[in-house]
Amino acid sequence: VPLGNFEFDWLMFTVDTFFSRALRDNQQVLWISDDGFPDLGGNNGEENCFLDEVHQSVCTFPGAYRKVTVELKIHHLAVDALLKCNQVNEMEGGALLGLDHEFDSEAFPVNGQNGIDESTSCTHAFRVLKHLIQRCLSDAVTSGNVFADAILQHLYRWLCSPQSKLHDPALHQLLHKVMHKVFALLLAEFRKLGATIVFANFSKIIIDTGKFDLSTAKAYCDSLLRTIQSRDLFEWIELEPLQFWCSLLFMDQYNYGGIPAKSDEAMDDESQVDIISSWNIAEYLPKKIQDHYVFIVSQFMYIPWNYARKQAAIRASVLSGDSCTPSINIGAAEAFESEITEYIKEQISSYFTDKLLGVVRDIVLHMKGMGRSENDPSTSSGLPQLAGDLHRGDAALEFIKHVCAVLALDQSVQHDVHVMRKNLLKYVRVREFAPEAEFHDPCHSFTLPNVICSYCNDCRDLDLCRDPTLLTEEWHCAVPQCGQPYDREVMENALLQIARQRERQYHLQDLVCVRCNQVKAAHLAEQCACAGSFKCKEDATEFRKKMHVIFNIASRQKFQLLQECTSWMLELNI
Repeated sequence: VPLGNFEFDWLMFTVDTFFSRALRDNQQVLWISDDGFPDLGGNNGEENCFLDEVHQSVCTFPGAYRKVTVELKIHHLAVDALLKCNQVNEMEGGALLGLDHEFDSEAFPVNGQNGIDESTSCTHAFRVLKHLIQRCLSDAVTSGNVFADAILQHLYRWLCSPQSKLHDPALHQLLHKVMHKVFALLLAEFRKLGATIVFANFSKIIIDTGKFDLSTAKAYCDSLLRTIQSRDLFEWIELEPLQFWCSLLFMDQYNYGGIPAKSDEAMDDESQVDIISSWNIAEYLPKKIQDHYVFIVSQFMYIPWNYARKQAAIRASVLSGDSCTPSINIGAAEAFESEITEYIKEQISSYFTDKLLGVVRDIVLHMKGMGRSENDPSTSSGLPQLAGDLHRGDAALEFIKHVCAVLALDQSVQHDVHVMRKNLLKYVRVREFAPEAEFHDPCHSFTLPNVICSYCNDCRDLDLCRDPTLLTEEWHCAVPQCGQPYDREVMENALLQIARQRERQYHLQDLVCVRCNQVKAAHLAEQCACAGSFKCKEDATEFRKKMHVIFNIASRQKFQLLQECTSWMLELNI
């Protein structure tokens, strides 16, 4: 290839070139296209409009994790899934890829009448891609070819990007299906080895080690990673420990707080203890009470951790010369956990109840003379315009709901938190089970999937409503060592494509029966066989609410084309 023919993104161009040569060598017809849809002949716009939509696998287990937890970064999941696809397919009995990998294309014609989906129709190209990546891997491992290694690093970015000349949504969907299965097997392997999953997606996993001591937790983590990477199925997956937490209070990836682990010497010095608070829901409280919220939640993490640390030091000094059997150690650990739980219950009934009553009383007195506009929690941040309608209650009630929702994450003291919540609600004259006393996340979630940094190849899903780093117009890669700006034009095009897909999906939706909830099969029938009437599967109000979220994102980020498109959709009589 002449050097002058290389495009700006030379890696994408290189993979396109190598893949097209491999396809031609295997007598495959190329589907080169500039618009992100494969040129398969004819007009396939309507058939391919939803193929690039993949459902991201996210596992969230909220709770209070008082033992050491570790955050692991996942590398090369796509490469491992591609290379191990035959093994995964055999585990699924040939059902994962739809056909056996040695099938005869003439005996099984791929069309719309034999039940084969779009992703299965690209199994030949999938096999060619696998052989290409195997050759790149061999070159990278044996001869240290840096260009082959770069292709492996950017494989998933090339597969997801509509800017690729050989971009095929069906190929992306097929690999994503295999990645999802490998990811599920990876989590099952973690659980089999005794780890507790806190949060997991294709980019990272947070696990609870079940250890109070940091050095023991690190040793357990090293043993765990060695065991997993010794499995043949996870041979090419690399798991990198990023952060250890001594205590973690986790609601979701945008609402969490914790005490990051340091060296043993640093943890002995109480003046050097850092508490990280990242609570998106706190932004929807009035500015003047956000500090109270962060303080209470931080104390809920620090006080039990500090007590456990001191008790562990006392026990270590007492048992330093004794040799205990494993059964005695297990019994002592269980007794230690029970002691910590009882201590937290005592603190909730005494310290936290008194503290919260005092804060609520001050809020009521402070807000009594203020107008409703200042009392509205939606004025505390620019975020609520992305969130839609908020419950516009008084500040004291919102504070109680937000604090108790976080404190109730600790399952062991949930009853005590509910008793405290009941007393606090009684103070503001709200019934315990009243609708206005129920906590709801004040912010909607809108996720832009598979945003990949062109420099460091970091892949993540960006929540444009809840991620605080995306409120400005300058979007950067979140990796501390990178900071590469994202291409805003690519982002806007991706959002525009999502908006158009949502609109088309709304107009092409099925009708369902209001009684039996079955999809309407007959074209001319006015009623279902059960005598029920039909309705749209997605209500117009729900569709408009989704479009409003996209419109608000476009307005905030100054995406002019996206704003015009969504405003036009909202102006239609839907």
